[in-house]
Amino acid sequence: MKKSFVIIALMFSVLTMLVVSCKPKDPTPEPDPEPVINIVSPDPEPGGILPSEVLPDSLVAAVTQYFTIHSGENPMLIEDGQFVSRPHVLLYSTLEDDTIPVFNDRYVAFFKNHEYIDFYGKQWDNDAEEYYTEALRKLRVIGEGDNFTCYYFVDGYPHGWYLKMSTIFSGRWDESYGGLKDFQVAVIMLENSGDTLVAPVGSIRVLGDGDGLAQDTTWMGGKSGSFETNESSVSDPFSIFRVK
Repeated sequence: MKKSFVIIALMFSVLTMLVVSCKPKDPTPEPDPEPVINIVSPDPEPGGILPSEVLPDSLVAAVTQYFTIHSGENPMLIEDGQFVSRPHVLLYSTLEDDTIPVFNDRYVAFFKNHEYIDFYGKQWDNDAEEYYTEALRKLRVIGEGDNFTCYYFVDGYPHGWYLKMSTIFSGRWDESYGGLKDFQVAVIMLENSGDTLVAPVGSIRVLGDGDGLAQDTTWMGGKSGSFETNESSVSDPFSIFRVK
């Protein structure tokens, strides 16, 4: 009799395990896309022309009406320059809420890296209450003589939505003034997944130095130390569209 109870108990245990194992599991929620950001500075087109990946043909006329693009295959490669655009003013924008004409100071630094430029940038972000920073290596440069234009685009999923945006810098090295004459920066929204919290595709913002000269200033340390110890704000490079 005792053996029968043991057998029945074992059978009940096995049956319980089978029922539990056959019970459908709760679906595992899909994780949000990683905030992966790709930074690309593509080769220029023949003759030192800005590639269409950075500035589509459909937007060339709108951008160049307010922003100077220097073309050519013998550009100025700044060996080691640190500058500040002050006052950093809005020259043109397609965004209706861009009603503040003067933005926070824009700090930029360029270091020659063979035929490329290593770039650093910094600007105070009022919303985040911290500096938005950039640290980018091996940007392509086009232009002739003292005139230069360097560029890159970023794409990825900073908040779960897809975004692609290009940034273009332009200016002229003026040794007599120790700065960059006619310094400008253009940001262009190339693609996005349609989220209402970001600027629409084709949005353009052009900013520049209000007095025409981005002055020489030492705002960061030497090249070797700074590039090893500072990181970019790669989690949200698109915040440049809202920095004021």
